[in-house]
Amino acid sequence: MNDFNQIVSGMAGNTDLYAAVQEARAKLHREHPHGVDVAKIGYEAWRQLTPVQQAQSLDGLFVAYIVRLHDEERAARLDAAAAEVKTYLEGDDEHLLHDALSGIRRPIDEEAEINVYASALSNVLDELDLLRHRLAMRNTTEDGK
Repeated sequence: MNDFNQIVSGMAGNTDLYAAVQEARAKLHREHPHGVDVAKIGYEAWRQLTPVQQAQSLDGLFVAYIVRLHDEERAARLDAAAAEVKTYLEGDDEHLLHDALSGIRRPIDEEAEINVYASALSNVLDELDLLRHRLAMRNTTEDGK
């Protein structure tokens, strides 16, 4: 089972919508080999479903919409951050995490230590996202030349 099938099957167990979308895609791509508006695919698939199937499909559609919004908001934040000369890393994040991996303990209570490491790790992950985004932007710019 490919990733998309797993995601769709996990959304309210709805395979009717997936099957309808695949059928609509194939039909519309045959009829319009130079491109199809994805909304037309959705409308065509939706019309193939019974009212009960449509109701069962709504959970998956809502999830997909919210995930898409989240992705767009994240991309906008990364675009803004990439436009600035910015880093998410604090001065000692790398040293803290290196010490944690090496087993070096800090002379602070355990809860504070966990919070410090969690913050440093969060900063590193944000930085990694930003670097990936900058690389994707650079590759897009180079491909567009």
